[in-house]
Amino acid sequence: MSDIEQVDEGSPPAEDGNRKLWIGGGVLAVAAAIAGVVYANSGDTQWSDNATVASAEQAELAAGEGGEVAAEPEPEPVLEARGVIAAKNESTVASRMTARITSMPYREGRSFGKGALLARFDCSTIQAELNAARAATAAYQKTYETNVELDSYEAVGKNEVAVSRANLGRAQAEANAVSAQLRDCAVYAPFAGTVVEEIASRGEVAASGQPLLRIQSGGDLEADLIVPSNWLTWLQPGAKFDFVIDETGASITGVVTRLGASVDPVSKTIRIGANIDRGDALVLPGMSGTATFEEPSEAPAEAEAAGEGEGAADSEASGAATEGAEADGSQPS
Repeated sequence: MSDIEQVDEGSPPAEDGNRKLWIGGGVLAVAAAIAGVVYANSGDTQWSDNATVASAEQAELAAGEGGEVAAEPEPEPVLEARGVIAAKNESTVASRMTARITSMPYREGRSFGKGALLARFDCSTIQAELNAARAATAAYQKTYETNVELDSYEAVGKNEVAVSRANLGRAQAEANAVSAQLRDCAVYAPFAGTVVEEIASRGEVAASGQPLLRIQSGGDLEADLIVPSNWLTWLQPGAKFDFVIDETGASITGVVTRLGASVDPVSKTIRIGANIDRGDALVLPGMSGTATFEEPSEAPAEAEAAGEGEGAADSEASGAATEGAEADGSQPS
């Protein structure tokens, strides 16, 4: 009985050892499973070290700096100015006498040539005065000739000859004055153009100085532009521009011909004139539009001076490099 009891009492330590073996085996199995998973994923996972991360950061920084250097330049400012199309020659035809208008052959919108008859007046009264003045001149002429002949025979005094000569001169002057008034009975065109406006009509009695027609040259057109006064630093006669007409959308070209004589101190602008080449586009006086200029990037003199400055700087840099090389005892490259 004692032996059996001893055996039974020693069995618990054996069971504890088996339990420990089972626990240790389970831990080993779990560790093996984890190792297998890590090994299986090792082909897809890339481990980075500090050097690789630093290289990537430097590459990103370099790309950022390069992007700033290679940034696109800002677009150049567009130089625009407003303007209108105008006729080079424009005039208002007026009456130089008080008379009734008998003829006005050209209506509004019609074209005419230089020297064409624009208006004619009823000058029958002036014509009668001219006939009377010419008759008086002829009578004084006959009196003077007679006195001269009598004076050759000493049959008339010298005073009578002088008086007859003076009367003849006065009659001739009066006839010339009436003839000058008669020339004002017709108004002729000073240039070829178009009638813009009819101010008076046929049959009316026009007073002296009253406007009759407003005319302008139809073929010779120009552009009047208002530009900022600070453009005078580069804008000169001969500058070219494109002009887009508001009414039709057509684009024509122009060349600056003259600059204004003064600057508006309030708006800081100046008026300029330019010839235009309308081509086949419909261009009429009074149309407005926008002119676009191209500002010269750099004047030739400034560019030449800049080139000389760069050459001098290169020479100084080369000389400094040569002196440094001689001081070090090495040959300059």
